[in-house]
Amino acid sequence: MSKLTQLLKRLGAESDLAEAYEKNPQKVMEEAGLSKEEMELLRKGDLEKLEESTGLSSCQKIKSVIKAYDK
Repeated sequence: MSKLTQLLKRLGAESDLAEAYEKNPQKVMEEAGLSKEEMELLRKGDLEKLEESTGLSSCQKIKSVIKAYDK
């Protein structure tokens, strides 16, 4: 599993990480070890390219964030 895929899954499952990403996405992406290209994909939010890079194309496309944790 790529570092990008791991980060995307963690962002949906870990509330502390998601909050940190909202405050400082650059720091979280660097700490996750993403390449410059992966960081740019996340910044742009190009769903098609993210799907190609991560292999997550079978996921249902939606226009909102679903978090797997309660606040």
